[in-house]
Amino acid sequence: MEEQIIEEVLEEVIVEPKKTDFCLKLPSEADMPTALADFYKQEYVTVVDEETGESTQTPEGEPYFVAYGAGYAVDVIGNIHEPTGVILTNEEGMEYPETAALDGWHLNIRLSGDSHREAVEALDAAYGVTPNSPSRVWL
Repeated sequence: MEEQIIEEVLEEVIVEPKKTDFCLKLPSEADMPTALADFYKQEYVTVVDEETGESTQTPEGEPYFVAYGAGYAVDVIGNIHEPTGVILTNEEGMEYPETAALDGWHLNIRLSGDSHREAVEALDAAYGVTPNSPSRVWL
């Protein structure tokens, strides 16, 4: 009886650690600005109307990707190539394996806090993958 009570208490106390590393596969590179909108920044210029005194903010330049910041880092892998099983020979007679690109645009995200957790978990739900042998991992 006492053992069962201890097990029940331990089950309530044990907390699973939060996931920190996420592997994502977007359909293409062109999907990055939309899917990763939380990781893009836009510069703005404040313009004041001389007659009315109203100020408005106008975007300046193009939005740009910010690969790391407080609490996160994004490793853009891009296309991943795998051997096809065919061996090719170059002009010097050297053999090398033919490779073909896998579908998708790959990237990894590491969180070191909760500031971007909601956005990254939503990305994970939509684009998350669990590779058997990842091409790149965090050290």
